Amino acid sequence: MYRTSSCGVLYLDDGYLVWDDYLSHRQVALASGTETFLAAFRRPREIAEVLAGHEDREHAGRVIRALVGAGILVEVGSARDARERRMSAAWAPWSPIARAFHYSTQFLDSNLFLSEAEQDEQLRRKLEADPPPPAFKKHESVLDSIPLARSTPPGGTLVERDLLTLLYTRRSVRSYSGGDIPRDQLAALLSITASPIRSSALSQTTLKTSPSGGGRHPTELYVYARRVAGVPAGLYHYDARNRLLDRLTAPLADDLLVRVCGDQSWTRDASAYVFFTSVFARNKWKYKISRSYRILHYDVGHLSQTVYLLTAAMGLACTFTAALRDETLSQLLRLDTATELVMGCAVIGTGPCADRA
Repeated sequence: MYRTSSCGVLYLDDGYLVWDDYLSHRQVALASGTETFLAAFRRPREIAEVLAGHEDREHAGRVIRALVGAGILVEVGSARDARERRMSAAWAPWSPIARAFHYSTQFLDSNLFLSEAEQDEQLRRKLEADPPPPAFKKHESVLDSIPLARSTPPGGTLVERDLLTLLYTRRSVRSYSGGDIPRDQLAALLSITASPIRSSALSQTTLKTSPSGGGRHPTELYVYARRVAGVPAGLYHYDARNRLLDRLTAPLADDLLVRVCGDQSWTRDASAYVFFTSVFARNKWKYKISRSYRILHYDVGHLSQTVYLLTAAMGLACTFTAALRDETLSQLLRLDTATELVMGCAVIGTGPCADRA
């Protein structure tokens, strides 16, 4: 008996029907009409049973044998069948697309890697033929701008504590007093997290306080200032290069902010929301392989930890959440969702420091 593989994806690519076996990283172009055979084996069946329903059994037999040979039809009881069943059980109840993403972006034993010298030469040739996208975004829908301090403000913004103390005392806090955050604290938080230490005008390779694959830094920060002293309430894009808050909207209703944050009621009393997005063209320019999509998530994780440690050093409360209504937030931020992705949010406020996790 045979069944259609559960570890492949069928899609149209430039008019061609393609089967992508994401476990072995093989793509097979299929003739039109082949999909009917995949449907026929959606449950385990004998080949003779399927052939009995076709007028041209010779042609149907050739197609089925080709599908078996390509590993698209899997023999029940085979090693491949057992492997697929284990994976289906292990990844349930997540969508099959989740495991397709993970395994399709694996590096297999057969993958070749460039040496450091080869990578440098590849980058040199790429710079000559294809200039990189800018490392910093300037939003097109700016109402007005607020300049923020260019250096860490002295006196009380950051509490001098050693790194180990911060690491062990950092907590996710979901209870806020609703008090104001000083403007200089927000300025320091954004500047230390997202502004460049240095950046190359040629390659757009950028150094910040957090690491980023290839120095591409795809993550952009947006801020909703709900209660920040000296900053009018509204939604802002942080212009990290120039250390500006570029205002995008007037004040938003608290109910809308809670809705954006997945109806999590504890977010209602936050003083500021820092939204993370990803401009993935920065990574894609240097890394053409789809594995670089994983790096976008790592990048947000690095910056999120920096935000956590800085808020701890400032005596503020913070929790990162990924439970966002991406569509609603994208509209508020005026994102081109084909090129910039919603990734997460750091919800920041003043104590009390209760409900820790």
